[in-house]
Amino acid sequence: MGDRRTSGWGGQDRAELTEGAGLAEQGKPRRTTVADVARLAGVSAMTVSNVLNAPHRVSEPTVQTVRAAIEELGYMPNHAARALSSGRSQVIGLPLYLEDDTFSEQNPGLGGFLHGLLGGLVKAAAVSGYGVHVTTPTEGATEIALYERLIAARQVDAIVVLETMPKDERIEFLSQRRFPFVAFGRTGPQHRQCWVDVDNETSMVGIAQHLRSTGRGRAVYLATDSALPWVHQRQAGFLREFPSAVVRSFGSLEAVAAYVAEADRPDVFVADNDAYAVVAMRALQRRGITVGEDVAVTGFNDFPFASMLDTPLTTARIPLRDIARCLFERALREISGDTDQPGRLVTAPLVVRSSA
Repeated sequence: MGDRRTSGWGGQDRAELTEGAGLAEQGKPRRTTVADVARLAGVSAMTVSNVLNAPHRVSEPTVQTVRAAIEELGYMPNHAARALSSGRSQVIGLPLYLEDDTFSEQNPGLGGFLHGLLGGLVKAAAVSGYGVHVTTPTEGATEIALYERLIAARQVDAIVVLETMPKDERIEFLSQRRFPFVAFGRTGPQHRQCWVDVDNETSMVGIAQHLRSTGRGRAVYLATDSALPWVHQRQAGFLREFPSAVVRSFGSLEAVAAYVAEADRPDVFVADNDAYAVVAMRALQRRGITVGEDVAVTGFNDFPFASMLDTPLTTARIPLRDIARCLFERALREISGDTDQPGRLVTAPLVVRSSA
């Protein structure tokens, strides 16, 4: 009897073995198969199939062993055979709804952020024989209209939704359609908890505890003036450790620079993002204040430029590759029907540098 959780393995493996045998008879190099990976890893072919299609069903040490064997052998899953046997596209959709000013000076580092996330998602998907379809709505169209087109054309097996908001209409739409999705950002309590997010509160607590340990007691918190959930999560985390901190909110880099240029000098300026931190550092340096000695400064994200400043920035590093891997693995759960799982928080570790 064909169980839907294993039928994809049977079709894929038979196709691979048949292809390999045919090539061998013709005197051509034989394609590496699931069976070859299984022998090298010392596991069953079914275990290799689960690592490729549903890694959450396999222990982490076994997953790592199988992936090492895959890399050593240069194994590439037979995409056509798997798609034919499963009736799926073997593609994950990543719609990006980017405004014209997305990569403006107010969003420095965003390109690197998206590159890191996309690179991690592509790498995680490739191990399981999946591709990532990156697309954006045409001018005047909505992101939901793009979802409708992707679903109607059966171009993707699941959709990755970025930067979710409370009562997010995109999540509402996908839930009503019962289409597999995974969110980078939390979903509401009324929806499936198929999400991965940064543990912003805990990560900011780590920054606060580090500052306490270095003797910093008077803090000014530089917050982004936005309704985005992460803004408030980070602020809440810092205030748990520094309830006496002065909080100031800003809508632009220029406003941050103007404030720091005139503000009374605290022990530390804590920014909820790296861009605000860098602007604060420059404003302090123009006042002749030595960052890291006279005043500490911290950020959040660890954009590529953070380590290349004259005074390298202490910040929390968002582990984009880990998040991307978790997103893909959760997408596989949704595709296979294993939906009864909680969301997952990923901590951004503290990176201590000269600025604090």
